[in-house]
Amino acid sequence: MFETRYEEWLEKQKGGLTGEALRRLVEGHAHNERLFLEEVWFPAIGSFDDLHAEYEVRSYMNGNFYLDFAYLRPPYCVNWEVDDFSSHAKNVTRRTHNYNCDRQNQLVLDGWTVFRLNLDAIRERPKQVQQFVLQVMGKLYGTQAGGEQIALTLKQREILRLGHRLQRAFTPKEVCEQLGIRDRHARDLLHDMLAVGLLEAAGGHVRVRSYRLTSKAAYLYLP
Repeated sequence: MFETRYEEWLEKQKGGLTGEALRRLVEGHAHNERLFLEEVWFPAIGSFDDLHAEYEVRSYMNGNFYLDFAYLRPPYCVNWEVDDFSSHAKNVTRRTHNYNCDRQNQLVLDGWTVFRLNLDAIRERPKQVQQFVLQVMGKLYGTQAGGEQIALTLKQREILRLGHRLQRAFTPKEVCEQLGIRDRHARDLLHDMLAVGLLEAAGGHVRVRSYRLTSKAAYLYLP
């Protein structure tokens, strides 16, 4: 699934770029950027809609900035940067350090929301980075999924937090222990969340024995 969608997206990106931006995409969009998409973005978001690689931004210093990834979905412009410690540390000079500071300051001044993701974290803790990306998306675009506003009780929010923390299927018994409630109450909460698409059955047919979060639930921002 990822390979097909990625290749389609990449070809579409190439078709919309020219000059330096196209050269950077063809020559520079390599292992690190693909790793972010394969291990973090696609598993978390499920699509490449509104995501642009090597996005060109005009600089007040009579030049251009090129963003690793720009997510352009109103009302926000979000810049996702993938930072490799070894290459950044090896190549940094006073001049490049000043350039990077000026670059980020101008992006923020121009209304961009900028996030820098550590390549080591993407390699070693992709689930954690996925969760961060989802929390960002939820916070920026609201406590909603697919445009549908979701009203959650305090206990349902705690169930979602439990699922995010465990990163696996969980049982009604674990919900009981987490919330300090009886089995019947836990199952009622879980059934309601199943009905609105926040949970799905992970075990059991006639009687669900375990649940897991859906991608719809992952988009929800939990303040």
